[in-house]
Amino acid sequence: MDISVSPSTSNNQDNLRAALWLKEMPYIKLYQELIDKGTELLLDRLRRYRKEIHRLIDNLRDRVKVYKAMYDEDGPASSRIVGVDAGRNGTEYKFAYIPLYGAVAVLVENWSIIEEPLCVTGPPDIWTSEVDPDKRESLLHMALEYYVASKAVERWKPDYLLLDGGIVLNPRLYPGFKTSPQYEGDFYFTVITVLELLENCRKFKVPVLGFVKRTHMSFYTSYTKNPQIRDSILMNFILREGEYSEPFRVENEITQSYKAVAEDLGYSSTLPVIYSSYVKTGSMPFRVEIPLFCLDKIEELMSIVWTMAGLNGIPYPIHEADRLSRITRPTSNVHSLVLYSKALELVKRGEMELKDLDLLLLEYGESWVLNSGLDGLEGEGV
Repeated sequence: MDISVSPSTSNNQDNLRAALWLKEMPYIKLYQELIDKGTELLLDRLRRYRKEIHRLIDNLRDRVKVYKAMYDEDGPASSRIVGVDAGRNGTEYKFAYIPLYGAVAVLVENWSIIEEPLCVTGPPDIWTSEVDPDKRESLLHMALEYYVASKAVERWKPDYLLLDGGIVLNPRLYPGFKTSPQYEGDFYFTVITVLELLENCRKFKVPVLGFVKRTHMSFYTSYTKNPQIRDSILMNFILREGEYSEPFRVENEITQSYKAVAEDLGYSSTLPVIYSSYVKTGSMPFRVEIPLFCLDKIEELMSIVWTMAGLNGIPYPIHEADRLSRITRPTSNVHSLVLYSKALELVKRGEMELKDLDLLLLEYGESWVLNSGLDGLEGEGV
């Protein structure tokens, strides 16, 4: 039976969407300043930015060595490769932040997952006074990724290991003056975990590569008068598809921490030495990280990354690990609803009072959704 929508029904839906859009619009004068005048001013800055980019490109083109990655479906890309990723999506409640994170490792051979994925979740916890819970959750979900990667290397003895994200932690995760003692402890726990991973890879002779999807590094412009231009923008004009740049050593406060902890634990001084390069596997270059102990395998690793890249430029093992480890907002909200329903059971049994359920109210502005479509169940602050 054909189901059609009458014109009146269709118009009502259009009117409803228009009404919802108007409701979300800012004050009209604010809108004009932001959209009309604001975009014109941004275009003026963009023109100046573009000129600076091309000036730097002309200076860099002859200084940056470029290599061609080998595309070979029957080469290293067909071997046993582990892809690892971690996901996170905690929730801010009225009384505390509850983190939610997990990591997954997959073993791929000949473009297929051949073993049951390894899965590890972060321990349930309640952070009542964490200064920056999002930052701490980001740190711990990387620690979990390094941990499950290390276990995958021990269990599967793969030919190669690909991590989603850097081997060197994002510098913004370095402890600051206002970080809590718990955060500082978690930071050094994460450093120990990544060093254990590197030691396992070195011991089992597993070349490892960190694939950084979103990078703000400015290595090539750090010694110029304009260090604010990101490397990925410059490399986009220098690299062609399938090409990668000569690796350079990563040195910052994070690598200094790696070096200090490695020395305390008795590891080789070269273990935490990490090099970075840019490779263009899609519309924009990605940054990759490779430890010194397997830098001689860079041609094989770049062949894997280039050969196994999908339409979005992401290698298949990492894509699959990302797909399986992703913790979406709906998943996080199901976690919140299940927690609330179980707390309600405690109320029924007399172990909690009804007023105690206010603890599980979401922080102001925290939204929840069970369906991303227009007909989804949506709300805010409930």
